[in-house]
Amino acid sequence: MTGLKRKVLIGTITRNRPIMLQNLLKSYTNLIVPDNIDVSFLITENNNEKTLHNVIAEFQRYNITSEVIYTNEPALGIASARNHVLNYAIDHKYDILTFADDDEQVEPDWLLELLKERDSKNLDIVGSPVRFAAPLDKLHWWKNIIWRGVNQVNQGAEKRARTLYDQGKASKLKLATGSWMANLDFFRLTGLRFDTSLGQAGGEDWQLWQDAKEVGAQTGWTPYAIAYETIPLSRLKLSYYYRRTRDHARMVYHERLKKGKAGRTFGSVLSRIYKVLTSTLLLPLQKERGLITIAANLGGLVGFIEGAFGKKSAHYINIDGN
Repeated sequence: MTGLKRKVLIGTITRNRPIMLQNLLKSYTNLIVPDNIDVSFLITENNNEKTLHNVIAEFQRYNITSEVIYTNEPALGIASARNHVLNYAIDHKYDILTFADDDEQVEPDWLLELLKERDSKNLDIVGSPVRFAAPLDKLHWWKNIIWRGVNQVNQGAEKRARTLYDQGKASKLKLATGSWMANLDFFRLTGLRFDTSLGQAGGEDWQLWQDAKEVGAQTGWTPYAIAYETIPLSRLKLSYYYRRTRDHARMVYHERLKKGKAGRTFGSVLSRIYKVLTSTLLLPLQKERGLITIAANLGGLVGFIEGAFGKKSAHYINIDGN
């Protein structure tokens, strides 16, 4: 601690997306930092060697009042990289850790609003919305349809989360690390970490949320700390959202299997069949959103079945964006 100030570490993990990372770091330079907070930035490259010296040097020039730490984590996998940051924060006696993804940008009051929600309710983990940034360039008509559909699904999810928040039920919301803050005393006490056995399957953030809830974590969400994600053109395909949910479903099946809950998969399969059928029937009304819903639930259906036959996921081997 420096006097009575709390130490906050803003953690970022990255791999092969230097331009997107630059945009995130640029947004960090506009953050509003309360007077009672000391902020440091940790950028961890998930790579065998460091390749971002110029990007980090540029960021350091704009952050002369904050410490900027640049490390690398050679063990490939999002969970390994996140644990690298989490362990650094604990070992160096930080009080609070945040994450935003390297394909995002944050609003100036992002940190302020996360802290406000965390402190007002003494939360162990708190999340907030990640909205989709509008495309910078004019899209091909089909990609524009996909973008509108994905955006509609995301807006619907945020609206449902806001409803739960207004009802005082934000603790029910699954929290992803795209916009995330944690009280590090909770992790010191429990020893909880991201599950590295997931490899490059993804889903490590939702799994951590579930594990944290099981050991008594107080979790919440705020609608006021906004981050914006840039969607690469390579993701504007129905096949991407099919593969994404397929791979996630495979991961969920194997996690259930480890915990002796594989029997729940039967209900998950029936749910996906129902959603595919109803979304198909309602497609004239749902339009773009319906296309994404059908592709995603088909992927989930196939993923649960493939998981039961032993297939595992490596969704994040390939990196989208720049």
